[in-house]
This record gives sequence, C-alpha cells and structure tokens, in this order.
Amino acid sequence: MAFSGQAFKNLTSVTQNSLLDLMLQTAPPTFAVQLERVFLQQGPMDLVASASFVYFPQDALLSLAQVSRVHDAVNVAVVGRHACAGPAELWAAQMQAVVMVPGHVYRLDWSQVKQDAHVYGHWLWHTTVITHGLIEQMAQTAFCVRHHNATQRLASWLLIALAQHGGSSLQLPLDAVPLSIRQPTHSWADVLDTLQNQQAIEVHGAGMRVLDAGRLAGTACRCHTMVTHSAEQRQPRPL
Repeated sequence: MAFSGQAFKNLTSVTQNSLLDLMLQTAPPTFAVQLERVFLQQGPMDLVASASFVYFPQDALLSLAQVSRVHDAVNVAVVGRHACAGPAELWAAQMQAVVMVPGHVYRLDWSQVKQDAHVYGHWLWHTTVITHGLIEQMAQTAFCVRHHNATQRLASWLLIALAQHGGSSLQLPLDAVPLSIRQPTHSWADVLDTLQNQQAIEVHGAGMRVLDAGRLAGTACRCHTMVTHSAEQRQPRPL
C-alpha cells in the first residue's frame, strides 16, 4: 500500500509502530513509498535473504542478536512497536532475528530510502537513534545479568518485552527467553515457579503468559526502567 507524507501529517498511531509513525509524520509532503504489511510466523527470520528490507513490527515481537557473539556479552534486544529490524548496515554487524510472537509487520524497501538520502535524511536519523536505543537495551540487559538474581532479571526482561509489545498481556514460548536470562539452568524451574506463585505469570507447557505487569515490577530490579522505548522520547531536542 502506498502512503503520502501529507496524509499522515497530523495523525498518530497510524501503523501502531511509534518509529514508523514518526517517520511518516516527518517525511516531506511530496514523498511516496511502498509499505507492505506482511505476517511473520514464529521462528528464525533470515535477514540476509531480505537484506534490502527494514521491518517495523505492528503486533509481532522479535528478538535481535549479533551472529558472532563476543565474550559473554548479552547481545539480544527485544524489537516491537517502538523499533525496527533491518539489514546489517544499520548495525555495522551481521544480525539474526527471531520472531518470538507471530504477527504483522510493515516491510519497507530500504534501498529506496538510501537512493534518496537527501529526501529521507530524517528517516535515516530516526532509525539510527532507535538502533542506538536497542544497543543500550542490550547493554542494560548485560548489566542486569551480571548484577541481579535470576528472578529479578527475568521479571525485568519480561517488562521490557511487554513495553515493546504493547498492551497488558504477553504470551511467549519459554525458549524465547535469552539463555543468559535463564542461567543458571538448574534453578530455571524455581524462577518460573516463584513468578507463577506471585500470579505474575502463568506457565503452560512450553510457554508462559504475563498476567500482571504490576506484580512483575514488584519483583524486578530497576533495569527495565532504564530503557526508553518510545521513538518520540528518544529523539534529541534541538539546541
């Protein structure tokens, strides 16, 4: 579907992705791009095969990680309604995406944007700012893993995922939780039992559902509060 910048000038939450909405609102009135709304199934996503596209989740939830891990760094970010996943050039590194929650995304051919950088300069700026935000999310999660117990860090990570996904509830497969969050593995079941006994989550088979964000926040460390998700909040103010 084709969108005109002027049509979105004074609208909000058009696509339900705050980054894409901001980009559409700051585009020049004469622009026209093709946005395709597609459905992503749960599982690994081949970013190499779709190297020219950037994906803006609507109700899907993705994890994004470096293909080559460095030391014991926690290099996984949660990507949802306030971010995007795209080619390696956005990161200066090869990335791997996994669809944790199946759903819809808007797919944009990034080659169009690069070809008209003078027209879409603001778009390049917005995506760079959000990419830096995802790197900060990775760094905060790395700090959390090193300094907080397993129950605190799972609760905090789930709140980050919930914030990116939007809404008050979230259903995830257990194996979608980063391995570093699940360490040590011998106490993983106890961590799930603790949060389930607090009625913060519900575990069912190989999945879990967030029941009460407030109860999660009562158990979590402060790490989730250090992550800014909204695209508008992340934009620097002019001097």
